[in-house]
Amino acid sequence: MPEDQAGTAMEEASPYSLLDICLNFLTTHLEKFCSARQDGTLCLQEPGVFPQEVADRLLQTMAFHGLLNDGTVGIFRGNQMRLKRACIRKAKISAVAFRKAFCHHKLVELDATGVNADITITDIISGLGSNKWIQQNLQCLVLNSLTLSLEDPYERCFSRLSGLRALSITNVLFYNEDLAEVASLPRLESLDISNTSITDITALLACKDRLKSLTMHHLKCLKMTTTQILDVVRELKHLNHLDISDDKQFTSDIALRLLEQKDILPNLVSLDVSGRKHVTDKAVEAFIQQRPSMQFVGLLATDAGYSEFLTGEGHLKVRC
Repeated sequence: MPEDQAGTAMEEASPYSLLDICLNFLTTHLEKFCSARQDGTLCLQEPGVFPQEVADRLLQTMAFHGLLNDGTVGIFRGNQMRLKRACIRKAKISAVAFRKAFCHHKLVELDATGVNADITITDIISGLGSNKWIQQNLQCLVLNSLTLSLEDPYERCFSRLSGLRALSITNVLFYNEDLAEVASLPRLESLDISNTSITDITALLACKDRLKSLTMHHLKCLKMTTTQILDVVRELKHLNHLDISDDKQFTSDIALRLLEQKDILPNLVSLDVSGRKHVTDKAVEAFIQQRPSMQFVGLLATDAGYSEFLTGEGHLKVRC
């Protein structure tokens, strides 16, 4: 690489590396830069305001190191930090601490995957819903591996977030009634309901004119026939991405039957049928040739993916 290009590359990369070093140091020595409030929570000693991107990265770094708790999230109270994309994965916090630390920010994304059992999905949405700006502008919410509600598992709460475009709620006791509420959200475009308690996906018809991405890996409780499932999927004409992969535990022919359909999913770009039975190279090839915009097909743990057509060359990426 020429010297001037190397210098430019280093200059472009250096700020990010330096930022990571600084944030890691701040995270691991947080108490040295903070004082304690009367309730025991931390606040930064220096006045100043963190740029939004830096505040987001600091929170993400703390989450990565497992340092988010009722005390440490205190630094995100007030206006010193301005969060936009918040990651609180595996945080050990209460509902009260969550509300005080995060619900006054203008959040557009929140990833709360795997937070401790002391805070539920209902708690999180109730907190977010207390901020009118968040109600209308939160776009992406990840609530994987959480409890819906400790007091009332049938309590509905998603309708408060009218601006939501993407929701991931995998590994949750999430039922048909919850799906019906989520499907009625006016801006919903992307939904991941993998490994939930849903038995019927008919409610998805309520968002058929806006849903672009649907992931439903391992829906083990589904009680619909293959024909019934396909009747719903056929109506989702705007889908770009569909994931109906499984863990090789079921013998359903849903994947093969889907691949045999000619009048279904005309705008599909990505399809994952990994782990499904009865999938053949012939069926996959025919499906893709009818949809020239296809860019990805997932065939892990299937009997397909061995033909020359599915080598993954060109614009089509094949995972097998």
